[in-house]
Amino acid sequence: MSDAPPNPPEPETPRREFQFKPPEFERANRPVNESQDSAPIDVRQLYRQAGSPPPAPGAIAPSQADNEIHAILRANVARAEAQGLNQVIPQRRRPSRRKRDFWLLFVSGNLLVVASVSGLHRNAVTLVFGLSAIVMFSLGLIWVMWVVMDDY
Repeated sequence: MSDAPPNPPEPETPRREFQFKPPEFERANRPVNESQDSAPIDVRQLYRQAGSPPPAPGAIAPSQADNEIHAILRANVARAEAQGLNQVIPQRRRPSRRKRDFWLLFVSGNLLVVASVSGLHRNAVTLVFGLSAIVMFSLGLIWVMWVVMDDY
């Protein structure tokens, strides 16, 4: 332990002020009344504006001046026209194979069930299971082919 007095605290640095930098863009749609934009906002004025009806459509006319975005879009359209990308040629619709595939699967699946049931012992339980297999297979195939799947 030393008998020296403690060091005095360092003085605080001055507080820094932060602000948004000014926008670097051009305002395309100016307000109708420029004087209201620069005047300070009052609560009573906001209350009056909330009670008044909204301005009629078209009160603020859109800017008619072209900017660089319009030039870029026009250049893109001209380039697409030159390449022929905007020419749409309707293609002939290819006939669907869904109906053919449905009947092929329907007949072959049901024949498979009938063959397996006829190969087993012929009793009432086997026939009931065979009939239920035919119904379940047929309904499932109809559901998948005509509701779940899209035309191909």
